[in-house]
Amino acid sequence: MAETTYELVVFDGDETLIAGDIISALAEHVGIAAEVEGMKADVWESDVDPMAVLAERIFPQFEGVSMATLDRLVRSLPFAPGAEAVARNVTCQTAIFTALSPLASHVAAELDLDWERANTPVAAAAALTGELRGEIINHGKGPVLDDLVAELGIDHEQVIAIGDGPHDEPLFSRAGFSIGLDPKPAVRDVPDVVIDEQDFFRTVPYLRERGVLDAEAIDDRFAEC
Repeated sequence: MAETTYELVVFDGDETLIAGDIISALAEHVGIAAEVEGMKADVWESDVDPMAVLAERIFPQFEGVSMATLDRLVRSLPFAPGAEAVARNVTCQTAIFTALSPLASHVAAELDLDWERANTPVAAAAALTGELRGEIINHGKGPVLDDLVAELGIDHEQVIAIGDGPHDEPLFSRAGFSIGLDPKPAVRDVPDVVIDEQDFFRTVPYLRERGVLDAEAIDDRFAEC
């Protein structure tokens, strides 16, 4: 492995750090879970633009959901196995790139992440309008990563990306090292490493090898995996 000083670990949120998906939770709340899962499956199995599907086909169906309900759903989603232990013990800067800003803010606060990038749900009278605004919706995660890398004064080769879906492909392709955590079929061949289950403890050897993890701070039985 080439000697690289990694300066940033970027995590996807839904179905990566989180054992669940805020969009699926919203869909279940409004009674369209099967319809939304079908649209997501189209994205997972093809080259459909995931951000366009989210903004144009899925999120408008959440119009009228209260912000209080959104907050409750965000807080109901559990972390993936090992996510808290691993993310809190990364020794370089960390960021979450995910669909919705309420989830990003919650996760960043809970895991002491340094940066968050997400789309802002537009609200009126304390309820969702069905519109999303933000750089990720407009440009995708790749250009958003480009901007953060430039802001931090580092190179893309100094970035580690961890994600699972087509929306993370731009992160995988730009980062110096990437891990697919139970990745979807459409991007399974893109990350440098594929882990077949959503278990962050299985990322420990790779992060430790690259010098970005305080493995001693993690329970011994996982630090030795």
